[in-house]
Parts: sequence; C-alpha cells; structure tokens
Amino acid sequence: MNISPKYLAIAAVGILGLAGFSSLAYANQGQSNTIVAPQKIAEASDGDGETNDDAQDKQESAKLQTLAKITPEQARQFAEANQGGKASNVKLENEDGNVVYAVAIGQKEVKVDAGNGQVLYTESANSEGSEVKHPNSSIRVAEVSDGDGETNDDAT
Repeated sequence: MNISPKYLAIAAVGILGLAGFSSLAYANQGQSNTIVAPQKIAEASDGDGETNDDAQDKQESAKLQTLAKITPEQARQFAEANQGGKASNVKLENEDGNVVYAVAIGQKEVKVDAGNGQVLYTESANSEGSEVKHPNSSIRVAEVSDGDGETNDDAT
C-alpha cells in the first residue's frame, strides 16, 4: 500500500492538534470555565438605615487621630481632674467640626479639646440634640456629610 506524503502530513497535523487539545483539557481539569458575574455584597446595617457605620467610624477615627495632639489617656486625666470623678469611656469625635475627646464620667460627657487638653464644656448624658453653641476646639475639620444634604454632627 502506497501512502502519499500528502496524507501523512494531514495525519501528523491531526495527531498533533488532537494532542494539543487533550493537553489543554487536562490542564484545565478542576478549573471552572464558567464566568461568574460580580455580585454586590449586601452592606451590613445596624438597623438605623445607615450602612457600614463601623467602617466609616473607624476611618473617621483614624483620620481624627492623626490630627489630635493629646492622647486619649491625657484627655481622661484632664476630664477627671475637672470633674472629680472616674472616667468610664473616652472617644475621639468630630463634634460640629471640632476635634474633641468625649469623656464619659458618671451621667456627664466632658468634651476635651484634642489639641490642647482644655475642657471645653460638659453636658449631661441625656441632653443630646440641644442646640447650644459651644466653644470651638483648637483643631477644626470639615463636618462629614452623609449624602442627605445635612452634615453628620455626630460623626466619629
């Protein structure tokens, strides 16, 4: 039987092509060829209608921390000396554009200037929302807007 070189070349190309496809199939074994469209992951909410409160709070707190000139412990000491009590909590806040430490002592919240440690004012824990003009701190920042046209006065 006489096989023409033309048929041998076609057979060789076919065998090489088949070998190439089988090696690709073997290499992709265990890998899915299905393309998955990206899905939006539901944002966590604490039930107040705002999402990612904790992440935003941490980001804002980190930004404020770089501006503060005194430590939380120093703010605690200044507030305790001013009020004569023991602090239970210290938190760095953006209070109406003022960088302050809010120090909880009993039923009071003492606002301490994060720049110089001066006690700016004291308010009772249940006086939230009152529109009293308070002294400014030595460190001022832009107030944070949450997109509803109002500034977020209690951003931390």
